[in-house]
Parts: sequence; structure tokens; C-alpha cells
Amino acid sequence: LAGFVLLALSDWWLLALLYAGWLWLDWDTPTSGGRRSGWIRSWMVWEYFRDYFPLRLIKTVDLDPKKNYIFGFHPHGVLVAGAFGNFCTEATGFSRLFPGLTPHLLMLPFWFRVPLFRDYIMSGGTRLSVCPPVCHVHVLP
Repeated sequence: LAGFVLLALSDWWLLALLYAGWLWLDWDTPTSGGRRSGWIRSWMVWEYFRDYFPLRLIKTVDLDPKKNYIFGFHPHGVLVAGAFGNFCTEATGFSRLFPGLTPHLLMLPFWFRVPLFRDYIMSGGTRLSVCPPVCHVHVLP
């Protein structure tokens, strides 16, 4: 956000103004599905990301691609590397393990107000969480 403000105050202010116009026209995209990019989701850097944390996605059951599913992710917090690596990249092979399913990671509205960063996170398949966050809901058998 600070970088965008500095850009607006520099000799490149016209670029910042054009992006601000784009931001205004594109405001509802995060709530209507985002802008997923298969090219960005398959960058090689995500394999290094997967190995650094380390992340694994283990399939325990086949899921019907005609149905919708909600995956709960815990622990959650400021750094949700596991959720991002599994659902916003192809580093752990989500599309190969679950063909026909399209994952969307929900995020709070603040992150979609940050210029340029919002476009980056939408390319991975994130969407705006339109409901208030619910924390620590546990379903017991």
C-alpha cells in the first residue's frame, strides 16, 4: 500500500491514476470468483515454497466433482502457508489429485483493498469472504 502511495506521489503518478481507475472498475471481481491464472499457479517457485515449509497434500477419499465441498483449515492465522500452498498453487498437485474440483481460498476484505497485491492473490484463486469470520467451530461425532 505504501508503494502505491509513493508511486502516486512520484513522476509516475499517471500510472497510479490508471491503476486506481482499474481498481474502481474491477472492485467486485473478488466476490464474483476472482481471476484465476493457471500460469501463475504452476510457477516453479511454488515447488520451492512447498519444500521450504514443507507442505504435503494427502488424498484419503475420492470426491465427486459435481458437488461442492468446504475444506476447513487449522491452524489458521497470519501466515496460512499450508492453505495457500495446497489450494492456491499446483505445488502439491491439487488438480491432479482432485480432477474437476476448483479450489478457492477465502480471505478477509482487507487484503483485496491493497493495490497490486489483490491482483496477485486473485491469480491463485482467492475470493473475498463475504461473511464474517467464524473461528473455532468444531463438529464432534
